[in-house]
Amino acid sequence: MFSRMAYRALLSETRRVNTTQIRRFAYPYEEFADHVKAMRTVREWEYTSRFGHLGKAQTSRAHCSRVVEFFSDSYPDPKEAVYKADIFLLIYDYIGRHATLFARKGLLEQSDGDFLSVDAALLRAIHYVFSAIPQPNLVAPKQTLTLAKALQQIADP
Repeated sequence: MFSRMAYRALLSETRRVNTTQIRRFAYPYEEFADHVKAMRTVREWEYTSRFGHLGKAQTSRAHCSRVVEFFSDSYPDPKEAVYKADIFLLIYDYIGRHATLFARKGLLEQSDGDFLSVDAALLRAIHYVFSAIPQPNLVAPKQTLTLAKALQQIADP
């Protein structure tokens, strides 16, 4: 079970992209992709057992609360749940911060209101940066784009 302190620590970590992350748990892309699919349902949750009533709010705080609830319910080890929720939120934050660049390159588009549709190769590239590279903050967005383009070429020879 997560306390409010654990939640605050998680939020603090998601804002500190410039720190080196300790890799303790494997987080394969397929698992991440399943979590992305689950968010279609999770983003509609109006109540969480840990944080109470959220209503229909789609604020950053409400989203983080739902993600923490989802991950804590998905993993028996609370450290693994927090670790993977952190990576997941960092990826979402990164996409949001660089959405203009990614859209300009044709790898992201706005769909259904405030939701973003991200190209699969770009999503895989960003996941790789945050799950496999010791200091993801040192990878420039243009390098991530280069990786995404390479993944596109491999997928569509």
